[in-house]
Amino acid sequence: MRRLHRHMWWMLSLLVSVLLAAGTVHSWFKADEPDISSAVIGSVATSPEEVDRAVAEQWKPGEAHYRIPTGVLMLSLEFVNPYAVKATGMIWQRIDPALPPDVVHGVLLPEGDNPRTVTPAFNFDDRGTRIEVWTFNGTFRQQFDYRDYPLDRQDVWLRMRSADLHRPVQLVPDFEAFPKPWETAKLAGLDPGLVLGSWHADYTVFSFEHREFGLQHNRAAYQAADLYFNLGIDRSLVGPLIGRIVPVLLLALLMFLSLFVITTDPDRRTISGFTAFAIIGFSVSTVLVVAVNDNAARTETGSAGISYIEFWYFSLYMMTLLVAFNATMLLTGGLRKIVMWRENLFPKLVFWPLFCGLMYIATLAFLGP
Repeated sequence: MRRLHRHMWWMLSLLVSVLLAAGTVHSWFKADEPDISSAVIGSVATSPEEVDRAVAEQWKPGEAHYRIPTGVLMLSLEFVNPYAVKATGMIWQRIDPALPPDVVHGVLLPEGDNPRTVTPAFNFDDRGTRIEVWTFNGTFRQQFDYRDYPLDRQDVWLRMRSADLHRPVQLVPDFEAFPKPWETAKLAGLDPGLVLGSWHADYTVFSFEHREFGLQHNRAAYQAADLYFNLGIDRSLVGPLIGRIVPVLLLALLMFLSLFVITTDPDRRTISGFTAFAIIGFSVSTVLVVAVNDNAARTETGSAGISYIEFWYFSLYMMTLLVAFNATMLLTGGLRKIVMWRENLFPKLVFWPLFCGLMYIATLAFLGP
C-alpha cells in the first residue's frame, strides 16, 4: 500500500509538470503568429484607399501637395549589433509628367549613418511616367524590443523622407510596381534570395508615421508623413532551443538528480558520499554556469531590461538555492522532518511542478496564454 501511494504521488507530480510544460510550449507556438498592427510603426497602408486615409490625417481636403509613388527592393540585410542593421537595396520613384519641374526628386534616409546615402543608378520610361532608380548601402539605427528573447520578433524598417524639404511633397507606396492585391506574407519588395541567417521573414508592408521636429512654419517639412518600408522577422526556434533553453533544462535535471544524493540513511550516505558541503559546492558551481549564460544572453541582446530567457535563469537560481537549503535542513532547523519523510521524497515530488510552474508564469507574463 505504501509503495502504491508513492507511485500515485509520482504520477501526480509528473502530470502537473507535463501540463505546465505543455502550456509553455503552446504559448511558444502561439507567439510565433505575427501581429503586424502592433509591430509596425505608424499607420499600415496596403492599398490606395488606406494611403488616402493616412495622407488625409496630415493634409487637409483641398490642400495642395504632390504625391510621389516610391518603391523599395531590399537586397541584403545584416545585423551589425543588437540595435543597428546594415542594408542594401534599391529605391525608385514614379515621376508623373505633371509634377512641377522644380520639385526635387529622391529620398532621404533619416536613420542611416548618412541620410543622403542613396546613389542615382538609372532611369527609364514606363507607360507615360518616368522611373528614377537609386541604390542605397548603409547602416540604420533601429529600436528593437528584446523582451521576448529568444522567441522575439522584430520589425526592421527603412524610413524615407522626400529630398525636397521646401515643397509640399508626400511620398506614397508605388503599388503599381507590386502584385495586386498587396499581401504581407508574399514579401513584396524583398529579394527572394535574401539571406537572414537565424531569422525568418514574416511580412513586408508600407506604413506612414508623422514626426514633428519644430518646423511648423515650413509646411512641407512639418506636414509630410515619413514613408516606412517594414520587414517583419522572427528568430528561428531551433537555435535558441539548442543554445539557450536545452542547457537550462540540463542544469535543472542535474539539480533534480542531486536530490537523490541527499539521504538520512547512514549506510546510503557512505555510498553516495553525501555531505551538505558537497551539495552547496555543487550549487555554487551551477550558479556560476548559469551566471555565465545569463551574461552571454544580455551581451547578445544589449538590453537594459529583463528578457524572457532571463526568467529561466532566475528560476534556476531559485531552484539551486532550494536544493542547497534542502541539504542544510538535515543539519539544522525545525524543517528536518520534511527531509526525513520517506527519504527526502517531498522535495523530489515538488521540484518539477515548481520549476515548470515558474516557467509557465514567466511565459504567460511575456508571451501571453
